[in-house]
Amino acid sequence: MAKKGSRQTRRTPEQMIAALQKKIEEVEQRAKAKELKQSGAMKRTMTIMRNIDKAMSEAKEEGNAPVRRALTEARKPIEAYLTKQGVNIPKSRGPRGRKPK
Repeated sequence: MAKKGSRQTRRTPEQMIAALQKKIEEVEQRAKAKELKQSGAMKRTMTIMRNIDKAMSEAKEEGNAPVRRALTEARKPIEAYLTKQGVNIPKSRGPRGRKPK
């Protein structure tokens, strides 16, 4: 049963058009990202990101904080480039806290 006093308002045609245009843009962005992932250079860049992440997790297991910090710093520019290109990448699990002196 509907609650007393609550009414659903219908969207105007302009609002529906705006929502559909937003969906179209999202689909186009996903298609662009998919196309980018097919290029050889982008595949290699994604492989580099995965290898950096693996090295960071191994350094964490070994307790080697300086190596983890260096790998985190190496990952940042590549991550910025990929996000600018529209490629979704997993968030880095870098070290937390202060940098050692």
